Amino acid sequence: CKVTQSNQDEPLPASDGVEDTTILRVELQLDKTSMHPQGGGQPTDIGKVIQSNTDNDGAYTANIDKVTIDRASGIATHSGSVTLPSSSKSSAVIADEIFPSNSSVKVTVDSANRQILSECHTAGHVVDAAMARCDKLLPPTKGYHFLDGPYVEYKGSIDIKDRDEFLSRLKEAYQQLINEDIHTQIQTLPVDEAEELCNRLAQNFNMKDFTSPLEENPSVRVVTVAGWNCPCGGTHVKSTGVLKERGWCVKGLRCKKGVVRVRYGPSVDEN
Repeated sequence: CKVTQSNQDEPLPASDGVEDTTILRVELQLDKTSMHPQGGGQPTDIGKVIQSNTDNDGAYTANIDKVTIDRASGIATHSGSVTLPSSSKSSAVIADEIFPSNSSVKVTVDSANRQILSECHTAGHVVDAAMARCDKLLPPTKGYHFLDGPYVEYKGSIDIKDRDEFLSRLKEAYQQLINEDIHTQIQTLPVDEAEELCNRLAQNFNMKDFTSPLEENPSVRVVTVAGWNCPCGGTHVKSTGVLKERGWCVKGLRCKKGVVRVRYGPSVDEN
């Protein structure tokens, strides 16, 4: 990868007890990246950007804690920090000296974090498939695939007298889909084909939300999880069976003001 632009905030003293170091906040724009930016209901990847053609004894490393993307331009910005020696020379250093434009860098993704975020996203799509298996084809309106309390929301309602029974069936259907170890499929399709495939059952997706204005012939990335097709730019695991290890499951159901929220999450405590 190559740096296209770099910016920085004012240097800060290190707060982790390490003496004679300074923390420099930086923003790096790269021509390409292996990190997934925050968006589509999925949190950002974290990882490192390492300066690979430096003349110093050691390469500079930016610890990236957030990646964002501008959909209009397609530019991905990597925000993070660089730890520097607190010398008069290094404290005055600017980001463009550490990561100069057109310099080559190596991008590495925190694989453990990527794995659990991918599981969380796939687990949310399994909720859609489980709803369909229970013959409850409500249009999905929101997916929150963050680890602090993931859920999927739908437009509609479930009668209060039927909720307990439906929740029981939904939990059972969800576990069935995981036990069936259904492989995830990812394909890039022309807009009209994606429209037909994804809106066949629940008329909900506006394909313009999933295309880039930079594309001359727009296409849509379609992810099929547990047999359920959905336009999606997120990361996923290879099959529903991967969700067994952490015990992903449906945890609850809430209906309010025409919105059905299904909560899900892992049953295995990561702590």
